[in-house]
Amino acid sequence: MNWIKMLAKPAYRLAHDGLNFAYRKSWTHYGGKRIGKGHISDEHLQNPTLDDALEADLIASGIPVSHHTINLEGYWKYRKAAPYPPDYFGGGNDPKRNFTEKTLEHYLSSELKDLSACKVLVDVAAATSPWAEVAQHFWPHLTTWKQDLVYPKNQHTESKQLGGYAHEMNLPSNHVDLITLHCSLEHFEGNSDSLFFETAQRVLAPGGTLMIHPFYIASEYTIHIDPAYNLLHRHRPQLDPQARLRIASWYQYFSRHYDVSTLKSRILQHCPQLQPRLVRIDNFRDVAENCYLRWVLLLEKPE
Repeated sequence: MNWIKMLAKPAYRLAHDGLNFAYRKSWTHYGGKRIGKGHISDEHLQNPTLDDALEADLIASGIPVSHHTINLEGYWKYRKAAPYPPDYFGGGNDPKRNFTEKTLEHYLSSELKDLSACKVLVDVAAATSPWAEVAQHFWPHLTTWKQDLVYPKNQHTESKQLGGYAHEMNLPSNHVDLITLHCSLEHFEGNSDSLFFETAQRVLAPGGTLMIHPFYIASEYTIHIDPAYNLLHRHRPQLDPQARLRIASWYQYFSRHYDVSTLKSRILQHCPQLQPRLVRIDNFRDVAENCYLRWVLLLEKPE
């Protein structure tokens, strides 16, 4: 059986990559919309003046912006001490995988929020992420919950898992000190993003924080789809007619990148009690050249 699995993965990748090559060559429209190509985040990474313009637009829109410099020594100490399993993005031994980016996102959660003062942490769209266990390793007093669609439906006290959509979290109101999302909000299709922020506003305790990083914000409101992945998985993505549509090929159904206008309409209008702040990370490329942690969105509930 192992040899079948060994052959299946390369065969799947060959089929996926071949289909996406054909799509990129032949597709000009999808669902009545013209399709662009390439990932809008790459344009911002290659041209930081686009983020300078974003920062000016955010401030002009009344959304606070601050800058943050990662404590590089602190990150490497954290990474050395954190009990990440060796199968999590290669355990840091494969530079082509995203172990450094993922662990940097986790570490930054502890730089931007004092976890020693928190009691309850919920990691949303956690899937197989070990962040909740790592956080509990460093801060044993924490009660940590993990939420994801792949978990069995409803609340499971013993495993501390919340199954179902993020907006269906059945937790008490004013209960959670920190909600984290790492590389996950962008995959919320339809109106599941807006519904989630309504729930987050309810469950956050006074003084609590919702933290999203990276927060994918760009010069244009853009949805990326991987048409081959969707076809092979028999998934029809829920698109937004207001968004620009692009083809990407990264083995994901859907990825939404907000602009300033949709940050306000899809997020901030659905959690008006929370105080927003965009944090621009100044030195993420000093950690590794393949890091992409440009922005973090913080939403804080007043005490």
